Amino acid sequence: MRTASGGIASALVALVLGVLVATHFGSQEAFSRSLQLETPASLTTLIANLAEKNGALREEIFDLRLRVELAQEAIASGRGSLAEAERQVAQLRVFAVEGAVHGPGIAVRVDGPFDDRALGDLVNELRNAGAEAVAVNDVRVGPRSWFGLAADRTIVLDGAPALPAITVRAIGAPEVMETALTRTGGMLGQLALIYPRTRFGTSRESALELPALTRPMP
Repeated sequence: MRTASGGIASALVALVLGVLVATHFGSQEAFSRSLQLETPASLTTLIANLAEKNGALREEIFDLRLRVELAQEAIASGRGSLAEAERQVAQLRVFAVEGAVHGPGIAVRVDGPFDDRALGDLVNELRNAGAEAVAVNDVRVGPRSWFGLAADRTIVLDGAPALPAITVRAIGAPEVMETALTRTGGMLGQLALIYPRTRFGTSRESALELPALTRPMP
């Protein structure tokens, strides 16, 4: 049990750190695309926000490493328990999108012109803001999910077409995620510059139910 629990802890932090790094770099796309539309004042705000996000990312990585070290020390000293191992397995299953998940969160509605890169930016920003699970309409987003455009320019998620009106639902701390998206210089502000004819809306939800990944990861 000690070896198995230690492996679970190591696998969990490796997965989480991988998702954190990937989403951090991916979420810069919208900012790059909107730079030419910014004013000097808004660029100053944008730089400050990016610095704040970098600091938050470093703190989150440090916290995750510390938690895993403490768990491994407890397991090595015989203080690790079956309950702790089961909790780690449950967390791993959420990140691996193997099962349905429910909890509070936010819904982001997108009505109007949009593309696959913008949708990826939005999902990545939610992950950066602490989202534990994300779904686009009724399709769960996994660590290896991809967005693209079909021949008719319809957005696809893992090969499945998304509806013209898109709703992105994310489970996590509603106030944190909503603030990250709507603050000055935030993701929705950047997207509004790129897509002036598109309407964006957010709402805090007390109970969301997201499905499991429909396509098993290879």
